[in-house]
Amino acid sequence: MLRDTIGPMTDRLAIGIAGSLFAPSRSGALVSAVLADLDHQGVQTRLVDLAQLPADGLLARRKTAEVDEAITLVAGAQVLVLGTPIYRAAYSGQLKAFFDLLPQAALAGKVAGLIATGAVAHHALAIDHALRPLVASLGGLSAAHSIYATDETYPSASESLSEALATAVADLVTELVRLS
Repeated sequence: MLRDTIGPMTDRLAIGIAGSLFAPSRSGALVSAVLADLDHQGVQTRLVDLAQLPADGLLARRKTAEVDEAITLVAGAQVLVLGTPIYRAAYSGQLKAFFDLLPQAALAGKVAGLIATGAVAHHALAIDHALRPLVASLGGLSAAHSIYATDETYPSASESLSEALATAVADLVTELVRLS
């Protein structure tokens, strides 16, 4: 459903998925910034930090309540905000492991905002070459706007967002609200 205006959306749930190996992380901080702005738009938000989930659950060695809850949250969300560092020109293994646990078409009817961080600018293509296909493989729609931050533009998760990153966050939030 395409919304014509941006207004209160209390019936909407946005789940942020921080896919870094470490917490806190730059990609996780950017996911949190998007969730905070969505919250100000009246969207209910929750963060799933994959670094905090049990490894045995993420690797499907055994069922865990924490991983099951994260999967349930994704199933009930209208909006996903995915954040990952870029390793070896792709998203993190933790994000891949989590998405492998989702059923086929798990993202049908959902819109995803994509966020990545990396050492250098030329890894920004991982958003289009890795994250968008990941979302599409489960039936989801990726927002056209995305966020990529380098070590130079966002050196630490404890740093304030630059004007350019704050604008990118606002643009992504606007699109996510309109598409959900």
